Amino acid sequence: MRSITSRKPIFADPWPFLRGWCRSPVAVGWPLASSWWSAQLIAAAALRAARSTSGPVVELGAGTGPVTEALLQLGCPLDQLVVVERDAEMCGFLETRFPGLRVLQGDALRLRETLARGGVTSTCVTVCGLPMRVVPPEAAERCYGDAFTLMPADGAVIQYTYGLRSPLAPAALAALDLRASFVGREWRNLPPMGVWRYHKRAP
Repeated sequence: MRSITSRKPIFADPWPFLRGWCRSPVAVGWPLASSWWSAQLIAAAALRAARSTSGPVVELGAGTGPVTEALLQLGCPLDQLVVVERDAEMCGFLETRFPGLRVLQGDALRLRETLARGGVTSTCVTVCGLPMRVVPPEAAERCYGDAFTLMPADGAVIQYTYGLRSPLAPAALAALDLRASFVGREWRNLPPMGVWRYHKRAP
């Protein structure tokens, strides 16, 4: 595993994130990056759910990398992490901030296509920072369907949200045969952030 040294604090340069939000508020969801505490909660939940032999950890909507950094700090090898980000400037920022990180620029809502272009055919866990509450239901269902197709049967999607309810609609949960489990809420985030775990129902 490649060692991870100290990184530049995320708020040392907030402008890439703010510019990304200005370009596409719906895609980014909120003009502030996740707090250190939220990133740690999300990353810990993802690594607990990871099935390490089935492929890399995939992070959707990495932004400027607070969750990326937490994943690396908590032990995810750099060569076993793939991030998907739509915004070109943020992709460049991530590549500079985390040398050697696999950054795929593309539409995470068309996950299987985007990962296939990067040569990724299987994954171990998916971390999703997309604002699913404002994504069209059919696109959210397709994204989750792709994620579970690429993971083993006991794989999981770790989703974070600013809402109080599960961000995936009940109809999508039923269609995909998924169960939602609430991981926890980080009140020190602005605004407070909830973390959910989605996994396939037991046969």
